[in-house]
Amino acid sequence: MSRRLLLVLAHPDDESMGNGTMVTRHVAAGCEVHLLCATRGGAGWTGRPAGRRPSELTQIRAEELASAASILGLASVDLWDYPDGGVAGCDQDEIVGRIGLAVERLQPDVVVGWGPDGGYGHPDHIAIGACTDRALAGTGRPNYHMAIDHLAVEALARAVRDHGLDLSLRLAAVERVDVILEPSPAELATVERAIAAHHSQRNRFVDFLLSDARWLFWLARSCYVRVDRPLGQPATDLAA
Repeated sequence: MSRRLLLVLAHPDDESMGNGTMVTRHVAAGCEVHLLCATRGGAGWTGRPAGRRPSELTQIRAEELASAASILGLASVDLWDYPDGGVAGCDQDEIVGRIGLAVERLQPDVVVGWGPDGGYGHPDHIAIGACTDRALAGTGRPNYHMAIDHLAVEALARAVRDHGLDLSLRLAAVERVDVILEPSPAELATVERAIAAHHSQRNRFVDFLLSDARWLFWLARSCYVRVDRPLGQPATDLAA
């Protein structure tokens, strides 16, 4: 298992939803897990928490990220200030350079980021993922993309259908995954707390998943595709 891992993501809560089990497991094994987050999530106002204002959202989400990071055991959080929803419109060369500097400073054994599908087509996910791939190109450093497999897509679609939920985003299933990490009961409990810490982003769908461990399992389950060298058999950790 890797000794030091860097997550390069787009929004506060990306570290918990989809990555929570991976982070929890690697931290428990003694791995340092560092997070680089490109935006402060200022476009994600949902009316929560009650009594707060939209103008406070970036502060709220920074506080929520700090709480989730503590729960998951992240070694560091580097929160950047690119516009939520506008990463693709920013200077891509600058972003690539900043990611490269972070990699040089931290010297991670493994880097994890978003793939070209962005999980569900989110433009910030796609942009920061492409910048991460560019920063790592030619370095030989192991690079993994977050992924959603068909089992997870089918399970979450069933939850939406059977329980009358609304899921406006369209999940993009990949054909092949190299790493599958299914949460143990203890890991699931940790991920539940980390996701719940992002109170401002909780909607009816997320609240439903948090209320039932059988469904939360699918949001906590972590899958990845290795970019630089596909693995022969599915693994259960992000090996360098």
